[in-house]
Amino acid sequence: MTETTMLEGAITFENFAVMRGLGERQVDGAQGEVEIDLGRLEHANSLTVSAMVAWFRRAQKQGKAVRFRNVSGALRKIIGVSGLQGVLLGEK
Repeated sequence: MTETTMLEGAITFENFAVMRGLGERQVDGAQGEVEIDLGRLEHANSLTVSAMVAWFRRAQKQGKAVRFRNVSGALRKIIGVSGLQGVLLGEK
């Protein structure tokens, strides 16, 4: 079973811990694959990628898969520059 979390707003220095915690709780509570929908995030930045990496690692440690949906073009560029498109997006 896939469980989806929809993130809204923006991930900023001020709310990073809260936003990261939202994703972590979703990973922890999921029985199967975790899906995090980024379609309602207002903008992309390196903090967003940092949170994604943290969620991915947490899911991996628990033997779960995490998938990111509705990743914006701007966020894809940041992920690409970081060389993480294969890990976070399953792309080459």
